[in-house]
Amino acid sequence: MIRLLFPLLCLSTFAAAQLKELLPGEPTREDLGRAKGMLEKWENDAPEEARRVMRICYWSPADREPQPEYRARLTRVLKHVQDFYRREMASWGFPERTIQLELETDGLLKLHVVQGRLKSEECSESDQKDGREIKQDCLKVLRETGIDGAQETMVIFCNLADWDSEKRTMGHHSPYYASGDSAHGTAWQVDSPLLDADSLAVKDQMIQDKQYGKISLGKYNSIFIGGVCHEIGHALGLPHCKECAAARRLRGTALMGSGNRTYGEELRGEGRGSFLSLSHALKLAAHPQFSGSVKQMGTKAKATFAGWKLEPRAEGLAVSGSVQANLPVHAVLAYADPAGGGDYDSQIAVAVPGEGGRFSLLLQRSEKKDTSVSLHVVAVCVNGAATASVWSEQAVTMNGRITAESAYDVSKAVQKMELDAQWPAFSAGKLSEQEMAKLSPEVQGILRRLRAADNAKGKTSPAEAEGKVLVLSDAKPLHAETGWAGVHFDRTPEGGPLQGPEGLFEQGLYAHANSVYEYELGGRWDSFTGSACVLQGGFGKVEATIWGDGRELWKSKVLKAGDLAAFDVEVRGVKKLTLRIEGKDGINGAWGAWGETVLRRGGK
Repeated sequence: MIRLLFPLLCLSTFAAAQLKELLPGEPTREDLGRAKGMLEKWENDAPEEARRVMRICYWSPADREPQPEYRARLTRVLKHVQDFYRREMASWGFPERTIQLELETDGLLKLHVVQGRLKSEECSESDQKDGREIKQDCLKVLRETGIDGAQETMVIFCNLADWDSEKRTMGHHSPYYASGDSAHGTAWQVDSPLLDADSLAVKDQMIQDKQYGKISLGKYNSIFIGGVCHEIGHALGLPHCKECAAARRLRGTALMGSGNRTYGEELRGEGRGSFLSLSHALKLAAHPQFSGSVKQMGTKAKATFAGWKLEPRAEGLAVSGSVQANLPVHAVLAYADPAGGGDYDSQIAVAVPGEGGRFSLLLQRSEKKDTSVSLHVVAVCVNGAATASVWSEQAVTMNGRITAESAYDVSKAVQKMELDAQWPAFSAGKLSEQEMAKLSPEVQGILRRLRAADNAKGKTSPAEAEGKVLVLSDAKPLHAETGWAGVHFDRTPEGGPLQGPEGLFEQGLYAHANSVYEYELGGRWDSFTGSACVLQGGFGKVEATIWGDGRELWKSKVLKAGDLAAFDVEVRGVKKLTLRIEGKDGINGAWGAWGETVLRRGGK
């Protein structure tokens, strides 16, 4: 008889678990039952069981001793976090799935105590180099006990808090971030003498925190125990997300959004507290920490999506398609990430694929207005592996816009899907004129430009061009150079279209920083319009400027991935136009571009 690693729920267990109420657009109970069935089948067919535990390190700088009662306090903290995940998973119908902690015979955490090489004053909250050095100290100690920490999920508590008991002031200078996936990850946290789950309910003791101001001891622990729970989520492979308005009213604040600051606030009667989203619960249900199964744990997920349909609705954006993968897919996650906000404001939705891998999900209406948005779609397999995180270049990403009315405009994403469908034939030179004629005018325009020669031969200087409108990439520059891979018109160095934060540019200039394009206008043009951005896949920061006869006419803010800076510049009387894109933190990943650049005269 096969023993279930985590038995599926019966009806009586559903009632006892106090399941969360499902909102319109979320998977149904039947859908969730199908996901559980897929996990059950995977875990029990030739099972490979193992207890994957969190490896907890306690790192102190060379000039500090551990904080008082650190083992007892951190045991209470991590047991509280463990109970949070257990309760939240059960409320979605996945009982007894949670993070795994390793305890000593005295019932307290097994902690790997590490004395670091750095001194306290050498550590910085924002310097990831310090985080890497701290991790190397911890990996060395783990190796001495026979553990390869690089293959584990680690939590490193850094003894870098600054508590003044007389003034009751608190600050810290600890690395505080995390990343990971289903196989391994690391979360850097901070320990202090005040960090204790037993203090979450305390309202009448106040402290002055250097970052958060005057707060209660309970609020301090909400923020920093919530931070432990949130960063562990990242170490397990969860990206940020934001709850929709209906979920906020019903459930509270999403853990992977701002839920690190509301954690446990219900104990003080100050709010609903934090919750784990259904999307993330479905992802964690297959994580080896939660499932107890290490079957094909090292196999990476590879999936193919097809049959896309994007349909804006009054309540949000309906996304449907089909998925096929090298492993069974029990969940498809979608994130709609508006520009700015560091993806904390991403709307998230999930579907359980049905017959033929078909899925359909609903991204709720955004609370943002008039901004670009990236749509990321991820397949999650039954071994815990996902096709990509939202930060990976392997993710399926489509671009669109959130309108002034907070509706989704995905016309550019639909355009990109149409182009992608034709790309194999086009890139092989096999797309006929008859097939080309069936495409939308916008896609035809992009492909025809990509067929044209990628140079300035035969092009006319703007000073000599006729007509009232001139696309700048159709004009001959006086001088052009980029910081990597040469000068390219209407395309990337690889020959593909230029893709900005809101979709494809029909025309434009590839301008990897540091880049310069100079054109002779001869004083014959009135206005110059377009936009500047970091191309899709770029990760550097850039600044774009437009100059006329040596005088700055326009300057963007510092642009990063997802930012689009539109401009409408008067160039009347200008003889020489210069476009510059410069890297702000070096040029690595600074894939700048100018899009839809047009000169006009004689009215618009």
